[in-house]
Amino acid sequence: MTIWTDKKLDYVKYLTKCNTSSEIGKVFGTTKNAILGALYRDKVKNGYVPPPDSKYAIKKPKYPSRRY
Repeated sequence: MTIWTDKKLDYVKYLTKCNTSSEIGKVFGTTKNAILGALYRDKVKNGYVPPPDSKYAIKKPKYPSRRY
């Protein structure tokens, strides 16, 4: 598990200008998904809110609980 300090995140943001997430992951010894997740969490922390009509913001249907 990588601890994402502000310094590391700034360096990742700098590297994204010229490199893929996979390449950056190799530099940090982690996966591309870890890089993408760190960038997304930083984006949300700084006030990003996904648009309500996004296909990823659709609420899952609630199923009734099963009682026996």
